[in-house]
Amino acid sequence: MSGPKRSSRSRAAGAVVAERRAKAVRMKVSGARLEDIAAALGYNSVNHVSVDIKRALAANLREQSAATEEYIAIEMLRLDELLFAVWEEAMAGSPRHVELGVRIVEARRRLFPTQQVVALTTVESEILRLESELAARRPVTGEIEAE
Repeated sequence: MSGPKRSSRSRAAGAVVAERRAKAVRMKVSGARLEDIAAALGYNSVNHVSVDIKRALAANLREQSAATEEYIAIEMLRLDELLFAVWEEAMAGSPRHVELGVRIVEARRRLFPTQQVVALTTVESEILRLESELAARRPVTGEIEAE
C-alpha cells in the first residue's frame, strides 16, 4: 500500500479507535442497546456508536473480500496448471484427457457461481468442441445396428 507514512501517534490513535469499535460491535452482538454502548465506551452520541459499528463491519467485509479474492486467484492458478498438464493429450483426442479438461473447466466456473459466463476462453471452447466431437463418434447404446 503506497502513500504517506503514518506517525506513531496516528497509528496509536487508529489502534484505540479500532479497539473501541471492536468493543462496540461485541456489545451490540451481545444485545446491548446503542445508548448503553455509548455510555460504557465514552461515545458522545448514539449516532457515533452506530457509525463506528457500521465502519467496523465494512472494514471486516473488505478484509474478507480480499482474502476471498486471494483464495480464488490461487485456485485459478492451480486449475490452470492442471489444465496445462492435460491439454496436449486432450488436443490429440484422448477421451480421458478431454474429460479431465472439461472437469477442470467446470471447476474453474464453480469458483464464480453467481457470475454468468459471457465468453469462453479459447481453451475452454476447444475442450467443449472436442468433447462434442468425441460424443458424436461414440455409438449410442441401445440402438439396433443396421446390417
